[in-house]
Amino acid sequence: MSSNSPPLSNRALKRLGFPPPHAYAPPEGPFYDPELYPEGTINLSIAENSLLSERLIEHFSRPITTLHTQHLRYRATLIKTTLPTVEDLIPQYINDHFSPRVPITRENSVTGPGIGALLAQLIWALAGEGEGVLMSVPFYDDYVRDIHHPALATLVMAEMPAKMNSLSEDVLPYLEAKILESERIGLRIKAMLIPNPHNPLPQVVPKEVIMGYALLAQKYNIHLIVDEVYGLSTFQSAYPPALNAKFESVLTFDLAAMGVDPSRVHVLAGPTKDFGASGLKLGLLISLANPHLIKLIRPLFYATPISSVSDLLFARVLQDRPFVERFLADNRTALAEAYEFVAEWLIFHNLEFTRANAGVFVVVDFAPFLERISPSSAFPIEMLDCGVAALIREKVFMKPTNLMADPIPTRFRLIFTQPRNTMALALRRIEKAFGVEEAPLRNIRHGKSVLTEKMLAFQANGHAEVVVSNRMH
Repeated sequence: MSSNSPPLSNRALKRLGFPPPHAYAPPEGPFYDPELYPEGTINLSIAENSLLSERLIEHFSRPITTLHTQHLRYRATLIKTTLPTVEDLIPQYINDHFSPRVPITRENSVTGPGIGALLAQLIWALAGEGEGVLMSVPFYDDYVRDIHHPALATLVMAEMPAKMNSLSEDVLPYLEAKILESERIGLRIKAMLIPNPHNPLPQVVPKEVIMGYALLAQKYNIHLIVDEVYGLSTFQSAYPPALNAKFESVLTFDLAAMGVDPSRVHVLAGPTKDFGASGLKLGLLISLANPHLIKLIRPLFYATPISSVSDLLFARVLQDRPFVERFLADNRTALAEAYEFVAEWLIFHNLEFTRANAGVFVVVDFAPFLERISPSSAFPIEMLDCGVAALIREKVFMKPTNLMADPIPTRFRLIFTQPRNTMALALRRIEKAFGVEEAPLRNIRHGKSVLTEKMLAFQANGHAEVVVSNRMH
């Protein structure tokens, strides 16, 4: 910036250069499209679910008979009409599917243009500049953006041994130790954040672990934020995690009976991940017992409201409750099939991965593949560099989880919810990038898989259980 330029604000100056560019950014687009750009890079780094996109588009494409002149007005006008809007419909969606102890209403929730936007404003309300938001590792890396902007708060990481299951109760002593350590150095922890189901670990967090977080929050007088955006994207499969917990929303807990002040517990949720429609930017912040917080945050979205077009489309979907029920059930089936398709490919190649029961991704240790193309003396970061470069050359991209503070340095988060033909092509490109043989691929929709002898031997020697118990992170 020229020395003659008018100065920016002190707030802006503190944000210059943030967020820093990703160490492993995806290549420039356009990304792969089977018709428009078949030579493009297949991007397996963005947590989007394309499995049932065509069905949702069909629903959106029905003749619009509910478009009203109010949809062209400011949002303050729209929500004061008698038209059905997401302000009422998303709370009812949560009531229908999360079974909260206290019904979700407009009064104890705020709708906003996406989970990230809601989280950023929530952090601004809870944590001051330089104050801490505590998470275990690994964590979804874009949380850093939402924690820092606009609050200028600080992400505090509770690190733990690489082979420890950070979704078990074993994590709780590490969280408490980090709270105490932060106090000693003058960094005040104002909130803890836990996604359930987790991201990047593709699993439901057991109820007793979430209860442990809530009790820690009570003990140290801090807030607890639970991101439940993947709460309905759960499934059962042939390759479940060792701790195959059923999702239970913190909204179902009797917090007062546990000795936890309900005003310190806040939930993020919404339907867009469940419907593979993240681009429509709808989310809900729920705070059942903190009306002052809700009153504070609601007007922050007056200038950046939900698009009325997104509202119109999703209001039509959420009102069609039979469609919603069928879609959610079919999405669970599609997720399980897509996961098993990739899991069997990983098993064939003897790659360790986190067993999944939720979400749209798995975390895979590609160390054996990286070793094939890296110098024998290479450090893990050099191996990652070689691996990412090899993948990009073959027009496929995955995000290394060292960006997420993963204590295992050779892992990637692999999104498995591309359409089947695209996913198969991506796996072939990965095999070519690392010079490995092609695994047999099966079409789950047209019959059961018959695992090869190599897969069966891999499971029979107990290695599959080692994947779960020793390499969860």
